[in-house]
Amino acid sequence: MRFQIVDLEQAWWGKIEDFSVVRNRFLETLHDEDYILWKSGDEEMPESLLDYIRRLKPEYPYYDILRINLVDDRWVEWANPRYSGSLVSNRVRYKGRLHEQLVPSKPYGKIDIPIIHNQHGPRPYNSGWKQSLAYRPVLAYKKFMDVMIGR
Repeated sequence: MRFQIVDLEQAWWGKIEDFSVVRNRFLETLHDEDYILWKSGDEEMPESLLDYIRRLKPEYPYYDILRINLVDDRWVEWANPRYSGSLVSNRVRYKGRLHEQLVPSKPYGKIDIPIIHNQHGPRPYNSGWKQSLAYRPVLAYKKFMDVMIGR
């Protein structure tokens, strides 16, 4: 697969007000068989992931890649594990200013070799209750459903 790694903070020239607009501008310039692998400054991409993507025969408009989320070098249950549409072609577009979503959302592929996301410092959109003990039953239910449907 042909792909390029794009870090929006480094590649975009100005302040990002709407992430979907910025991401879509990059996608509009992409050749039909190429993909973008989005990377943030606080993410690490293991060489095993990059090797896998290089060998991947493209089938889908985008691929959800497993993300292991750390906060200040520590595992946080409420944020893990998560998949995110990090490897995308020009056959999809983004909508939403922040926490944008891919359209169309299906079909898509999944890659289980994780990106490591390690956020340091205060979280700009801390939901609060997800760190509380009250959220643990919700986590248990979500995990139960993932296991039941084979995710």
